[in-house]
Amino acid sequence: MITDELIRKQYIKQILKRDAAFIYETQAEVIRRNFTNERAKELASFLVKRPYRIVEDGLRPAYYFSIFPYLRFLDIQYSRQLEGPRARLALYNRVVWGRLYHETINDLRYGLTQDMKKEIQAWLEKMNPEKL
Repeated sequence: MITDELIRKQYIKQILKRDAAFIYETQAEVIRRNFTNERAKELASFLVKRPYRIVEDGLRPAYYFSIFPYLRFLDIQYSRQLEGPRARLALYNRVVWGRLYHETINDLRYGLTQDMKKEIQAWLEKMNPEKL
């Protein structure tokens, strides 16, 4: 049986997966475009893999985003510059916090409408009809 709790969990997974993909893809693109050394290439290839995971132990699932502190330090280093590379860099604050606080939180709070519930329920029924 598909419950409201199952629909809610599925909705949260969809939103977090979407936003994690956006964050990692944006960071990888910025790194590929602005840095050319070998370390930057390795970092971009790591980010393309989207190191995001969900651990569902017990009552509450845990969501993990792997974000290198190195990106934060690059963001700090270039934030002191008024022009030049800073205008092209969106490594940490603009991407991570901008996406999480402006889109993810709002979608989690207000995005699960009745239409979305019906859509997710239909998708779940289509995926696994024999367990209903």
